[in-house]
Amino acid sequence: MIELICGTRTLKITPYERETNPDNDDWINLWIEFSIPELKTQFKTALTVYEIMELKSGIANIYQSMISISEISPVILDSLERKMNLSFIKNHPEQVEVNLLLRPEDHAESVRVSDTFYLDQSYFPALLSGLDEMINWQS
Repeated sequence: MIELICGTRTLKITPYERETNPDNDDWINLWIEFSIPELKTQFKTALTVYEIMELKSGIANIYQSMISISEISPVILDSLERKMNLSFIKNHPEQVEVNLLLRPEDHAESVRVSDTFYLDQSYFPALLSGLDEMINWQS
């Protein structure tokens, strides 16, 4: 599980089931909760294990670049289900900008929830641990 609390906003990503596919990558079903004082949304989505592993690798690289004070390219997750997009952009040596786009429904006219918030390096150990938990999730 991942829980990011940043000021008055909370993003919670909770795995609840693994769909094993012998021919392709496994899928991890997720429950997404996002809230700010004016809005709360909850919905189901899924990511492939490969998507989660790529996201974890990119976030680990950003975390390392914060420690070593080096430049790094943004990390972008455009989920195959198109319900959740995240980007992590290191635009300051001690801070990462997170852009979030959620589409709770499957259709093209779905409500879109977007937000931007900032994380310092103290968030990254728990974030990486939560991604590990998802990668290794067994129903």
